[in-house]
Amino acid sequence: MSSDDTRPDKPDRFSALSQTHGDQDLADLARSNGLSEAAADAVAAIDAVLNKVRRSIQRRDFGRLILARIDPSLEVSHLDVIIAIAHNPAVGDTPQDEVTVGNIAERLGIDPSRASRISADIVERGYALRVASQLDARRICLRLTARGERLVTAVRQTKWRIFAESLAQWDEQELVTFARLLERFAGWATDEASMRRSADAVKQMMDEAEPV
Repeated sequence: MSSDDTRPDKPDRFSALSQTHGDQDLADLARSNGLSEAAADAVAAIDAVLNKVRRSIQRRDFGRLILARIDPSLEVSHLDVIIAIAHNPAVGDTPQDEVTVGNIAERLGIDPSRASRISADIVERGYALRVASQLDARRICLRLTARGERLVTAVRQTKWRIFAESLAQWDEQELVTFARLLERFAGWATDEASMRRSADAVKQMMDEAEPV
């Protein structure tokens, strides 16, 4: 933290976190595992903040707001497909711009018939077009039109701008420390062994609670 963090004219950005009150049961569990009172409250606050972010992402607030301004006829699912077409990595001998309905369905984890319907919608609305594969003329691929590319660029740049503006008031040390701690924190979400142990623990608790 920089030495001027205690200046009266500089907002205490960490006081905002202390105003977030998390689940008391979680705080109690953290204390029972040896954390101090303040540390346990911080754990519960982190969980509460993450839940707020998760709910916003699940509601797709940003995407819905953007589409309401640009094209109210589009749904968030349309935007997902448009972005899936735009960010298609080359695989093996397949050119990067060759995206099929099957690719979209796999990438978004949706049924191929749904991917086909949404793809037809964005083609009809002028955001994509159907083209023949360069490798197999019998195979139909999807490619963004200039309108679709403008939409993707606008969405990406707007997201980056919002992100940058939200961190603009942080000083260098805060940003460096936050990036390091965030990466460290995210380890639990990518540690498959730990996740398997957690899943086993859930099963054990359910089994123990099962009436005999």
